[in-house]
Amino acid sequence: MARQYWFLGAVVIGLAALALARPAAASPSPEDPAQIRAAIEDAVRPRLDAIPGARIEVAIEAIDPRLQFPACPALAVSLPPENSAVMSAKVSCPAPAWSLYVPVRLHAWVEAVVAAGNLVPNRALSAADLTRGRVDLYAGRNGVITDPRQAEGKILRAGLPMGSPVLSPMLDLPVAVHRGQKVVVTLRDPSMMIRTTALALEDGRVGDSISVQNPETQKTLRATVASDGGVELRF
Repeated sequence: MARQYWFLGAVVIGLAALALARPAAASPSPEDPAQIRAAIEDAVRPRLDAIPGARIEVAIEAIDPRLQFPACPALAVSLPPENSAVMSAKVSCPAPAWSLYVPVRLHAWVEAVVAAGNLVPNRALSAADLTRGRVDLYAGRNGVITDPRQAEGKILRAGLPMGSPVLSPMLDLPVAVHRGQKVVVTLRDPSMMIRTTALALEDGRVGDSISVQNPETQKTLRATVASDGGVELRF
């Protein structure tokens, strides 16, 4: 009986030795974060190349090193339909299946019109008020102006500190017609044109519709302020 136990014990020890000698299954290598970042940049760049004359910067947030994903042979990147200053890129792998969202910051630097000094509101801008500087199109700045002539002579609605971009929504055309001013009224239809004079009942900029009064009949009409300082009526 003792010999039988000795034999069984030897078999158990032998099996254990074989189990220890067998190499453990290798765990899959993790995906390189640098590869994930490169895939995101490759997806973003073509969308930014369409901005003419801009110097593009793509800042991809660092991936938490504690996140370990199996290596993927074919990374796929999905982006929002529209570019924005901050957006999330979805990186996914079909097999082995996993996905990750990575914040991305975009900058598109262009040479644009900026304030040459501290500018006060409600006065016409001159060439001396304007200079050129670097402006980020993705910094929530709609209406960036690249030609100073588009701003010269226009009225700044609010004050601007030196170096700030001058944006088209900040500007108004100067008042072309003042209340109480006598103006030339041009009446047009497809076959004829008549000119007369009237009294402006309100201020108006080019393109504004204002009330004017015929001094003889006291009749009031709505007319559009023209670029020559008169007003027009079309029938």
